[in-house]
Amino acid sequence: MTFPLSKAVLAPALTAVALGCTAIAGQTGATAEGPLACSVDVTARNGMLTIAGVVSSDAAVSGVYQLRVSRAGTLMNQGGPFRLAAGQTERLGQVMLNGPASGLDVALTLEVDGDTLRCPVDL
Repeated sequence: MTFPLSKAVLAPALTAVALGCTAIAGQTGATAEGPLACSVDVTARNGMLTIAGVVSSDAAVSGVYQLRVSRAGTLMNQGGPFRLAAGQTERLGQVMLNGPASGLDVALTLEVDGDTLRCPVDL
């Protein structure tokens, strides 16, 4: 289910993302600042990695996400719709792998109101 959004609400959020809302991944847990922010949370525990997309917004927004995780011999894709109320943060997908983060290729992509937003990842 999607909810129509006015361009006046969505445009500032998309502009902020396009102009430099950066996602910071890895052990830092930091996220981008701005109306719409995305990041990839990577947590290591007992030889396992947990990788999850995280998105937050200061305005109500809905869209579709894709979380792609690959490594030699492994490819995992997760995706689907998401909807956030103003001020909400949501985890989008989760992948668990054994071993270190080295050699991983991780991408989190959001599609909101016909625009595709790629969240940079730094492992």
